[in-house]
Amino acid sequence: MEKIRITRDELYSPGPLLQGIMDLAFDESCIMDKDGYILHCSDSSPLIWNRPNEESIGRHITELDSASPYPQLLATGEAVLGKMHIINGMSCITHMIPLFDQEDNIIGAFGVIIFRGIEKLKRLMRDNSFDFDTKSKALYDQLSRAEAHYTLSDFIGISPAVQEMLRFAQKVAVHDYPVLIRGETGCGKEIVSSGIHTASHLDGKAPFVKINCTAIPSTLLESELFGYEKGAFSGAYSTKLGKFEIAGTGTLLLDEIGSLDPALQSKLLRAIEEKEFERVGGNTLIPLRARIVACTNSNLEQKMRDGEFREDLYYRLSIAEINIPPLRERREDIPVLIDYFIAKDALDISFTPEAMHLMQAYDWPGNVRQLRNFAAKMDLLERKRITEDAVRHALGIPDEPAVERSPIEDRMDHFEKQLIEQALLENGLNISRTAQALNMSRNTLYARIRRLGIQVKKHLR
Repeated sequence: MEKIRITRDELYSPGPLLQGIMDLAFDESCIMDKDGYILHCSDSSPLIWNRPNEESIGRHITELDSASPYPQLLATGEAVLGKMHIINGMSCITHMIPLFDQEDNIIGAFGVIIFRGIEKLKRLMRDNSFDFDTKSKALYDQLSRAEAHYTLSDFIGISPAVQEMLRFAQKVAVHDYPVLIRGETGCGKEIVSSGIHTASHLDGKAPFVKINCTAIPSTLLESELFGYEKGAFSGAYSTKLGKFEIAGTGTLLLDEIGSLDPALQSKLLRAIEEKEFERVGGNTLIPLRARIVACTNSNLEQKMRDGEFREDLYYRLSIAEINIPPLRERREDIPVLIDYFIAKDALDISFTPEAMHLMQAYDWPGNVRQLRNFAAKMDLLERKRITEDAVRHALGIPDEPAVERSPIEDRMDHFEKQLIEQALLENGLNISRTAQALNMSRNTLYARIRRLGIQVKKHLR
């Protein structure tokens, strides 16, 4: 490609045209000096680096992106185009282009993110009106398998149970042990499994292959996992790779492992223990290089007692066992999740304090998946301020008989209100410091401020 030449003045003071290109033409962009220190960032940069631009400018690019190709660019003097790697847990396709002065000296570099998240590129490929040719299909398949859609930071929750679970998952990710993830339906098992994969493959190149053990008949599941040789059975006209081989050095997710056929459990155990397997109809041992992550919402202890699940397979898979708490055991996360869904799904709704209190009291048998679908359902209502009655009707919660409050309850609320107001004033109306002083979470404090009618803005005035 032609060299891009700019003056040193343009490098340090980009004009409106260059600044407009940086802000509008790419998902993110930045300009660095010849030593790799960031001079300018686009308006979208905080979404990538999770910090304001004031904190990014002046830092070396490798502080923000440890896999940055800038050292390679500096050594070769050539642009590094179309590099795919993980930035803050998200698969990105990047360009790094050298900037030259009039004497052909490198005086800086222009770094851009073309696609933030592989899903956008996949959507563009799907939306093309022409049919996929062989190369396009291969590229789409490679992108799909290389992308893990979630990172551990995508698991939303401020409750102690969630924070402890995420810390353990982050610790597990750096090891190569099999992982068993347990939790009820809709609680986020795939997010955690995908997050473990992403945290253990920061270069973003290793495949993340998923297979649902309940979605494929037992007679076909063996060949899906192990592959088969040509002529292994009627209709096997060519050799087929199984999921073990397709996963390569990445991660193989066995979803709903509790429903795996007992005959296959034995073969899976052997493959995990000996790190090798054979295709169906073959006699050549193939090394198993992928990490095994299994998920289940089944009661494996009961299945073992009933002889439906092998104890030795359970003990092999559960070296690192992660239990995801159901939503009813982390009710303080519900307001945080609702705010997240409203922002992520662009919902035009809000909830009254009474409605939110009722939602926190509900058990949510479908967990986070049910909560998200519920928020989308509320967005279809004509009213945008969702009341307690609307929540009660949508969730099928019967009306509660009116209960008169006792004078003692009123006096306790009055005392609690005074205590919180005093703590707010002593901590400069800072919610985080006040919550810490009162030994409660920020969400709990917000809920009590709303319930007791404490007007923080009044105190500010």
